[in-house]
Amino acid sequence: MSLELDSQEIANVLKSYKKKRDRERKIYHQVIKHNDVLMERRREIAREHYWKNKEKKKEYYEKNKEHIRLQRLASYYKDNLETLKDKYPLDYEVMVDLELITI
Repeated sequence: MSLELDSQEIANVLKSYKKKRDRERKIYHQVIKHNDVLMERRREIAREHYWKNKEKKKEYYEKNKEHIRLQRLASYYKDNLETLKDKYPLDYEVMVDLELITI
């Protein structure tokens, strides 16, 4: 069994995916969104998921706190990299290594 697809097969897969997404979007906006019972059930499921996985999210942010901080710095100084380099020289080097900013 080969996993290689030619351009026509790729086009067919993309076309069917687009049709599926359009169909799902249409169903949501015409049926689900206006059904109060269904929307309340979905909200309840979302609330339960939030409360069950609250600690996982907290652990993720604690684990990636430094990376998130560097991403925010890189976003803030994206137009003024010289200031970033002067103010935070060590962080600047780490950002370059992590490819958060391009030189």
